Amino acid sequence: MSGYSNPRDLLLQQLARLLFVERMLFDEVIPSVHDESHDGDLQQLLTRHRGETRTHASRLEDAMRAAGAEPSAARCKPLVAMKEEHESEAGSVKHPVLKDVFHCAGVLQTEHLELALYDAALALARAQGLDDAAKLLEQNRAEDEHALQQVEQLSERLRKELP
Repeated sequence: MSGYSNPRDLLLQQLARLLFVERMLFDEVIPSVHDESHDGDLQQLLTRHRGETRTHASRLEDAMRAAGAEPSAARCKPLVAMKEEHESEAGSVKHPVLKDVFHCAGVLQTEHLELALYDAALALARAQGLDDAAKLLEQNRAEDEHALQQVEQLSERLRKELP
């Protein structure tokens, strides 16, 4: 989308970025972090959240349709940059527990980005009376909030295990 002439255009761009985020997390980020993780609880959490992420993408497609548009994704530069930075630094973390703490920090950053994106899109959807789209976004946001809380708890436990 090249420009925003009204709130709907902006909402559709935000939804397109969110769709990119959810797809990238499902296809690339979560599998990579899962495979590099050592802690079984972290791996289980990532597996569970990957399933939710697939559902999030589907709900976003439905939200776009509810807003009167065909689903499409638009690159989210902050997520791409966060992924690149995480990958470039991950190799320098040698201790397995420290590496899992490092991965938890990356997951937390990503969840905060998602929550911010969902908050912005939700506000626009509500302001335009797009109740069906808002309901779908609220479901995704609630699940991401729950994932954030789970990773915070796991990260706290892992930090206590550091040498």
